[in-house]
Amino acid sequence: MLMSPYDVMPRVTTAEDIGALVRARRRERALSQQALADSVGVSRQWIVEIEGGKARAEVGLVLRLLNVLDLTIRVDPRPPDPLDALLDRDDR
Repeated sequence: MLMSPYDVMPRVTTAEDIGALVRARRRERALSQQALADSVGVSRQWIVEIEGGKARAEVGLVLRLLNVLDLTIRVDPRPPDPLDALLDRDDR
């Protein structure tokens, strides 16, 4: 059975990660930046900036963009870093 690249999504931790996912999904859907911008109700330049990793963007617009691309956000607690236990200097 073939897996979609969206079956196992990479961890998103930066604006650049979101931009890369948006670009990949837009291309997968064969949408131009202008067509996507029209669907979201933003300028093409806004799409260019998001795909380029713009760090400051209105959350509502980003959510609308993800909705148009049929993407969702799931927030999970970050797993503990095993190095934290090794570096714990709290000698009891």
